[in-house]
Amino acid sequence: MPQPRRVQKLEYNVSHQCNLRCDHCDHLSPFFSAQDAEFDQSISPEEFARQLAMLAPYIHADSFLILGGEPLLQKRILEFLACLRESRIADQIVLVTNGFLLQNQPDELFQAVQKITISHYPSRPLPEAAIAKIRARCEAAGVELEIFRQPRFSMSVVGTRNTDSRQVDAIFQTCVVAWSQRCYAIQGGYLYCCSRSPFLGYRLYRQGLVERDFHQEDGLKLEERADFAELAHAYFERSTPLKSCSYCLGSVGKRMDHRQMSKEEIDGQVWSKRTIANSIDHWKAFRKFTLWRLFRIR
Repeated sequence: MPQPRRVQKLEYNVSHQCNLRCDHCDHLSPFFSAQDAEFDQSISPEEFARQLAMLAPYIHADSFLILGGEPLLQKRILEFLACLRESRIADQIVLVTNGFLLQNQPDELFQAVQKITISHYPSRPLPEAAIAKIRARCEAAGVELEIFRQPRFSMSVVGTRNTDSRQVDAIFQTCVVAWSQRCYAIQGGYLYCCSRSPFLGYRLYRQGLVERDFHQEDGLKLEERADFAELAHAYFERSTPLKSCSYCLGSVGKRMDHRQMSKEEIDGQVWSKRTIANSIDHWKAFRKFTLWRLFRIR
């Protein structure tokens, strides 16, 4: 068997829901609720361990991100972290959280990770006093702490299909998530080369904007089969857009000041009203697409 493919990041959402309501969340977490319980059924430590065991011979990550939504809403998070440690699929285990629930976590959580990244948002900042306490706990446990300040979000997903196939291809070919970051996601028994695609097809279908939920078609099914290594290699090297790319801006969305949405905006599924035309940064797109077409620079 060939050596596992090396990637920068793998990630897994242990919760789709969140305790914040960030506009332009590219996982669409504010729009998940108890009504999405069926979609959440695959989230279990047992299923997670099975998926890791299936994938570990073929892929190895510098970092494995446990995130959401807000991952600390997951009551069995310590079990997920134990599965991840046992799999040895990554050099580093990273918990990505907004930090609001972090102070009340047991010492075992800090001992189970190598790094904690706190996403710090100006519209709902974690108090500096809380950060100081968390920093002290991280130092005591030998855990690296990163405060990732995000004053702006990029517009990313839209509810109207992009019918310009040439533009869709350019969005895919210049997407930082898919290429520069090489951020792969595991979800529901599938591996995805884009961390947004596990959610987009599902939410479009739930909103009645597409005839069927296509999110699994964007992924590689994790299953025992003789030709899985070949299938995985072909998937890693794919050069054609995912279905979800027709509803995504990749890395050329407008940059917007971070804010919390109102209940009315969430109930109205505000993300689904957005289009490519009113969400794209045309100058950024022109620059990135031109560099790709002329020099294959992503």
